[in-house]
Amino acid sequence: MPKKQTIAPAKDYGLSENQLFWLFVLAALLLGYNIVTHLSGGIGDEDVHRFQINWFVQGRFEIFKYVTMLPLYHLVVAGIGKLTGLLSLNGLRFSHLLFAAGVIPAMFLLVKRVYPSEATARTLLLVFTPFLFPLFFLTYTDLPSLMFVLLMVERTWKQSYFPAALLALLAVLIRQPNVIWVAFCSCLVALNVAREQGRGLRFNRSPQGILSQQFIREVLLGNKYFIVIYIAFIVFVLVNGGVAVGDAEQHPISFNLSNFYFFLLVAFVLFLPFNIEQLPNIKRLLVQHWWVVIVLVAGFFVYFYTYEHPHKYNRTELDFYRHNLFIHYTCDILQLRIASYIPMAWMILAFVTAVRASSYGPALLLLYPFALLSFVPLPLIEQRYYVVALTLFLVFRPPMSRLSTNISLVIFITLSAYILFNITRKIFFL
Repeated sequence: MPKKQTIAPAKDYGLSENQLFWLFVLAALLLGYNIVTHLSGGIGDEDVHRFQINWFVQGRFEIFKYVTMLPLYHLVVAGIGKLTGLLSLNGLRFSHLLFAAGVIPAMFLLVKRVYPSEATARTLLLVFTPFLFPLFFLTYTDLPSLMFVLLMVERTWKQSYFPAALLALLAVLIRQPNVIWVAFCSCLVALNVAREQGRGLRFNRSPQGILSQQFIREVLLGNKYFIVIYIAFIVFVLVNGGVAVGDAEQHPISFNLSNFYFFLLVAFVLFLPFNIEQLPNIKRLLVQHWWVVIVLVAGFFVYFYTYEHPHKYNRTELDFYRHNLFIHYTCDILQLRIASYIPMAWMILAFVTAVRASSYGPALLLLYPFALLSFVPLPLIEQRYYVVALTLFLVFRPPMSRLSTNISLVIFITLSAYILFNITRKIFFL
């Protein structure tokens, strides 16, 4: 009697959601790079960075006078260029892309720590953030800098403090102001210790207070590697005579509330679907705490008399840099100056409700003062200075609906394509 034949189950050759995600990101990066290859010549600060990179390629190890940071980024891109032979203008842009693309797995890993089910969605939102997406293809330091900061935060969150300190060193070598985010991680260490010991925020010396000897000892122990970074940074500032390496006269330390106001506008637009979903929470907040309205009214008068843009690089005439045009509209036109306070106040309230609703309220609450420290002391109003703060808010903010996420992603991709196309035609730059 012949044996009964069995049919093997069909193999599933379909791609998983994770594989589709990485293929989509790869396709987007390759397409974006192809579009930028049509951009002849440098744009924005590209020429400054490329000048420094080419010096390293030629074996000239000096710092170009207009490079404001220590040139680790330039050294890495020059090294990739020499290793691959990609030394033309577009070759160096591709070398930069290979370096800058590391921010994508860095973001994915960090979000995976806090909101595992949303790692893909939030990483895509970062990739297609309209004023960030073009920087994957242009020789700017922002994305490599962000990569090291995100990896540092991820290792700190994981309580791997020695690797976190090594990443902190690289982050500060890429951009010296990243020392602010090293300090943020130092405070995350304190949150980790408080969480492990089951402590609240009681400021006393009792065994359960955060001023107790045991708590302080554990926090200092967790920070011992970061302390080395702070000492090295102080030595650098004393020897260098300031934070900026080159073009220091245009980058002094100042107190610039206008950076805070513009940050709120950028954040409001960037997180608009999230802000709309927060309206019921904002309403409850205002009903329960009526005095918040008084604070907002007082804040309007402070804003109205302190919003300005005196820096030479923020002049209205420099409207090729579109952020200057937006600053002009919201600052110099009276009706728009008044109306602009509405989204600013809305964003402040959304920040507050995010802390109250998030599973990571303490981390979000900790983020805000360090965000202010990262850009308020800078005299130039520039949306790229907000990148780390906005990204960390994207990481820790409460989830929003799938519909809002999809709407945000569609808008981001559309705007990124529009902006990148116009950058390659040299119509404007952000």
